Amino acid sequence: MTFLVLVLPWVVTPADLVIENAKIWSDGRPTFAEFAAVRQGRFVYVGDRNGSYIGTRTQRIDAQGRTVLPGLIDSHAHMIGGGLDLSRLILREAADKEDFIRKVRDYAERLGPQEWILGGQWTVESWAKPESPRKEWVDTVTGGRPLWLDRMDGHSGLANSAALRLAGITKDTPNPPGGVIDKDPSTGEPTGILRETAQGLVGRRIPPATEGQVLKALRQAMEEANKYGITAVSDISGLGDLSRYEKLAQEGGLSVRFSLYPTVGSVSGARKALKGFKGRDGWVSVRGFKAYMDGSLGSRTAYMRDPFSDNEPGKEDWRGLPMPGMIEGEFEKDCRDAQGAGLQTICHAIGDEANHVLLNILQKAYPQLRAARCRSEHTQHLLAEDIPRFGALGVIASMQPYHKADDGRYAEERIGERRSRSSYAFKSLLDSGAIVAFGSDWPVVSINPFLGIEAAVTGKTLDGKFWMTQENLTVAEALRCYTTYAAYAMFMEDEIGKIEPGYRADFLILNASPFGPFRRWDQIRPVEVWVEGRRARKAG
Repeated sequence: MTFLVLVLPWVVTPADLVIENAKIWSDGRPTFAEFAAVRQGRFVYVGDRNGSYIGTRTQRIDAQGRTVLPGLIDSHAHMIGGGLDLSRLILREAADKEDFIRKVRDYAERLGPQEWILGGQWTVESWAKPESPRKEWVDTVTGGRPLWLDRMDGHSGLANSAALRLAGITKDTPNPPGGVIDKDPSTGEPTGILRETAQGLVGRRIPPATEGQVLKALRQAMEEANKYGITAVSDISGLGDLSRYEKLAQEGGLSVRFSLYPTVGSVSGARKALKGFKGRDGWVSVRGFKAYMDGSLGSRTAYMRDPFSDNEPGKEDWRGLPMPGMIEGEFEKDCRDAQGAGLQTICHAIGDEANHVLLNILQKAYPQLRAARCRSEHTQHLLAEDIPRFGALGVIASMQPYHKADDGRYAEERIGERRSRSSYAFKSLLDSGAIVAFGSDWPVVSINPFLGIEAAVTGKTLDGKFWMTQENLTVAEALRCYTTYAAYAMFMEDEIGKIEPGYRADFLILNASPFGPFRRWDQIRPVEVWVEGRRARKAG
């Protein structure tokens, strides 16, 4: 009896979507790929052109030779605050005192007589004559309306006299634990500047946004993120906002993935709310909690080992403001409680002493620290001897490179050249084996990741100079920090951050290559953004 064996070629099921004629970059690939196929929201093939994935119903995207990147991940953003700020007074571009006052007046005139004037993002370091704002600047142009304007770092702000009265702040009001009420050295009267926890004295008087306003802000925040190619965020939220995120998850139609890290008073007290959160798998989830070690360099509240180099007379020993819970052991207890609850610990630490103390506490609190993926948020100024500890301990450095463009204008004046050499140590951290995840800290600065990449690869500051360029990265290294390392920092490294088979199909097509010889970083934009195989945005 004769048997006939029929050998059939391997049959490929056509894809739902293919990307053709592309230059696809993904971390770990030695060369660009030209073709990718997507089925049911995930990549199934990436490589040379393969026509067998194209069927009669396959959607075909001609990238026209453009660069295609994985969806970018912002490792540190405040999405509700960013969305709300899109309709508030923004003073980042104020050129001087007079311009500052003029912008406040023009905005106030559009409001009702009892409405709060909210916004901020001011900074004075770029002014020809830098000087701290005072309540007197704005009292005469606010028409009796209460005013609160955050400094761009969010660690201090300006209140006018109406807001101070509502908060009950007078010359006799003592500094709250972990905060400072600036007072005129001659009169003792509050100047209007409140730092760190003192901001809450006014903040508690501001009418909270309604649920409808918050949900609208989140939808607008997603649009703003997509505009710049961001498809996932580590979102620093508040415990009281979790119900809003639950509703957002129920609504669907999301174009950004949210990993939430609410700020909590204590993990044990918030554990029920954190673990009971009803999100949406792959889209909205509570990953952990956020704590604070110190303040910021710009507000002079970053916790440094040695005093600031430019302290005012009478404050020669000032070296920043550590948060009380860090010193008194509360944070260490929170770390232990987080382990039991399966929650990730992330902690704001900017000053060199803040980061040193943070590493010590984490090392003591966690028997398996690397597996916990704890994060130092900001990691801006480090003791040289602490740089290799991040890689050795497995603590993630969650950094915002565009802050370097801002701080680089005045950091050496504030902390000196020696301490500046171990500031924004992107390359040194990576070279020592650390995971570095990049983000923006939006709305403190723009959510645009290409401005962050420019700062990371050039060292260019906002005044057009260059600072600490020995820490510059290659473009591929910077992209890694916005993709694979950022995904690892939120426990999603097997789901997002790469254009590879099995990964969720989050990607963007750029109008210009970040790898080319001539780059205008501020002009690089996605022409298309896709999330899980669905178009989320198309330019124009």
